[in-house]
Amino acid sequence: MRQLRLVLLLFLFASCSNKVDVTIEAPSSGWQVYGVDTIPVTCHPFRNVDYVELLIDSVVVGRDSLPTYEFAWVVTSLREGSVHRVQARATSGSREYLSAELLATVGYRSRLVMDGTGDSLWVYRPDGTRDAAFIPLAGSSPAYPRFRSGCQQVVFIANRRLYGADVPYGPAQALDSVPNGIYACDASPVSDLVVFEGFPAAMAHLFTRDGSGVRVQLTHDGDFVLIDSSRFTCTLNSSPVFSPDGSKLAYYRESKCFVPGDPHEGETRQDAFVMNRDGSNPVNLTSAIDDGYFSGFAWTFDGNWVLFREGLGAAPDRVLAANLQGHVVEVSGLSPVAMACSPTDSTLIFIGGELEHRLHSARLTWTSDTLFANGSGSVLSGQTFGSYIDWVNYTGQ
Repeated sequence: MRQLRLVLLLFLFASCSNKVDVTIEAPSSGWQVYGVDTIPVTCHPFRNVDYVELLIDSVVVGRDSLPTYEFAWVVTSLREGSVHRVQARATSGSREYLSAELLATVGYRSRLVMDGTGDSLWVYRPDGTRDAAFIPLAGSSPAYPRFRSGCQQVVFIANRRLYGADVPYGPAQALDSVPNGIYACDASPVSDLVVFEGFPAAMAHLFTRDGSGVRVQLTHDGDFVLIDSSRFTCTLNSSPVFSPDGSKLAYYRESKCFVPGDPHEGETRQDAFVMNRDGSNPVNLTSAIDDGYFSGFAWTFDGNWVLFREGLGAAPDRVLAANLQGHVVEVSGLSPVAMACSPTDSTLIFIGGELEHRLHSARLTWTSDTLFANGSGSVLSGQTFGSYIDWVNYTGQ
């Protein structure tokens, strides 16, 4: 009996000595994961471990047999703000040892910026949580705030000049001006290029400016397009917005037929256009519909559709969407003061109507020839005061 007890004790001691403690070490981002995060795992002792697996929501996503166990967890396809269960499992012979189960949150990889009250700009996360409120230029009432690539800087219009500022503490710096003022702007989501609407003389034209300060005029007096086989010369270009890949611009264009004897002589056209960022290849998106003043352009993340408001009031007459072939559909159920499409999925965030002015979220659905919004949108925040909104991928930590 004494010998049997000794054998059992030796067996238990050997079993305990072979036990492996598995620990997941928190990543540098502190369990806020963003793009491709490295998840390190330690095993003590490691000499008897055959391999270690990483489990996300009980699904194996990686295996490592080297003693320095590290796993690359790609979260770029996961929903922002979603929470996931993370666990490591070590295998030693026929035995398995599990770490404690931990939770990791997919951090917000994009941000919204809008004008707030008075001289302030507001930065939001996509769930409606406000990240920052700051005043880039006192006494300026900034308009058209647009994120530059990465959300670390904004450009905006104040005192009819173009300004830039770091988010959220940098003082504003004047970037550009034209003799009769600047009235709208946008920043490329992929480069340092900025586009703006200015009045060098009596007519509004579009310009780009790069990080070195080089300005290029994209539209000019005398530019014309053929509409219904008639020559229409531009009289106004405004509200430019970059496509998601930065290669194109959507904008509003007014033009008039000055050709004597032409069937359309004296007529004025109002249309939504798309052109390359260097001003080449202007394409009329609304040649097949009646005239209307168009503004508030927003691109779907894949660059296949452009949404825009029709009408002059704070609440639009309607919202339209056009594909790049000029097929136009009406998007029912929306009456936004301003709107912005997600840079990564089908979410639309918009500022509600003139009286209630709240931040809303809706989902868009589209194919090659149709687009519609699902419902009128859920409310994300309390009352806001902004009339402009922009949404860009976030690269900060």
